[in-house]
Amino acid sequence: MSHPAPLKVLYAIHPNMDTLDFTGPLEVLSWAAHVPISATSPNPIPVFTHTVTSLTANTPTNQNISISRHIPISEAYAQLSTFDILIIPGGGSEGVLPGNTEPIHLIKAFAKLPKKSDGSVRTILSVCTGALFLGEAGVLAGKGMKATTHPLYYGKLEKVCEGKGRVEVVKERFVVNKVDESKRLRIVTSGGVSCGMDSCMWLIEETAGRESMERAAELIQYSFRDGVVL
Repeated sequence: MSHPAPLKVLYAIHPNMDTLDFTGPLEVLSWAAHVPISATSPNPIPVFTHTVTSLTANTPTNQNISISRHIPISEAYAQLSTFDILIIPGGGSEGVLPGNTEPIHLIKAFAKLPKKSDGSVRTILSVCTGALFLGEAGVLAGKGMKATTHPLYYGKLEKVCEGKGRVEVVKERFVVNKVDESKRLRIVTSGGVSCGMDSCMWLIEETAGRESMERAAELIQYSFRDGVVL
């Protein structure tokens, strides 16, 4: 039986991000498989592949560990059209927003990509205060757009989005906006830290089906909590 080619996920990390904002989605999506994983059949057919990019070879997190990148940011730009999903962790926003640094420009570039030739959907997914970077990049602007972030930053997100187009900030674990058909682009924002795991569970179900999502949840012993799908 043939299965779809894995969807390519790009993680754009930055200094002082919250570790779980990155490792949570990575862990969840890594367990997504097209066939059941078991002790006797441990080699899955993956739903996703994973690539990490950043400005520097090693990126310190807010919890004082260092994450190595797979590719430099320049190579990420060169390969950007080949990726299906862009994941933006939060934390460390005070080192990104004032200088308008990465990943803000990468988000803008990804959002401007033309439609894929096969018509499939691209997704930008933020975790926690990563939504602030989406707001600064202008991708939360649009009719009927809703977004969420860490509870301490609801007001900050509204302020960042001022002048870029109205977005309704809501108190949810994650928010999935409707696909922008002109670009075949979908924007997903997640609440604080652990909520990125829930939004990625939804992403597994959306791309590989309910059974695959439930298998992944069982394997990592995680109880999925729902968000809002517009």
